[in-house]
Amino acid sequence: MSEKVGHFESIHMSDEKIKQEVAQYAKILDRKGLVNSLEGNISIYNREKDLLYITPTSTRKEFLTPDDIAVMRGDKQVDGNKRRSSEYLLHRVALEARPECNAVVHLHAPFLTAYAYCNKSIDIKCSTTFSILHDGIPCIPYGLPGSMDITNGLADALKKHDMVLLANHGLVCVATTLEHACAVVEATEEVMKIYYLAKDMGISNISDSDLDALKQAKR
Repeated sequence: MSEKVGHFESIHMSDEKIKQEVAQYAKILDRKGLVNSLEGNISIYNREKDLLYITPTSTRKEFLTPDDIAVMRGDKQVDGNKRRSSEYLLHRVALEARPECNAVVHLHAPFLTAYAYCNKSIDIKCSTTFSILHDGIPCIPYGLPGSMDITNGLADALKKHDMVLLANHGLVCVATTLEHACAVVEATEEVMKIYYLAKDMGISNISDSDLDALKQAKR
């Protein structure tokens, strides 16, 4: 499925289908160790209805049901058995910055978050996967979780990047669909895991000309 088709379908999915999808991908990410009961939240935004479907706070994702998914209109929760994540503000700013996107994942994936803890952006040249998916991953300054401070610099960073690190916290990734956002995070986390293992062996970078060819091919 292309992103364009996925974008169209996500807009026209029923409320129940959206809730099911958010719960399903939250469980997938939980099984992969990319979220836990206290950290990480994901969402889908229905732009036609101005409704944000987001995972609830302090809930083990493995046990989520569609009815647990919090539904927000602006700052008000209008549906869902459990209280919305306090970081819905992060999702809202990300979605406003990228109007073509309908999905946000905010995770604490270990190898990516290690860079956030060090307040370091990522720009590696040894991985074809990384080069196809990213033109670097910037790290924006620390902000208080659950407040608007955590979004300082996020909108500007997302204008040029699909994934942004949040200093001393985690990461945000946006995409047209939740499937694509999760896939990008999973693939990037795996690249950084391998990069960590390979550093002591002596990294062999891809040439600039070959990197340029990769970037041209993905356009």
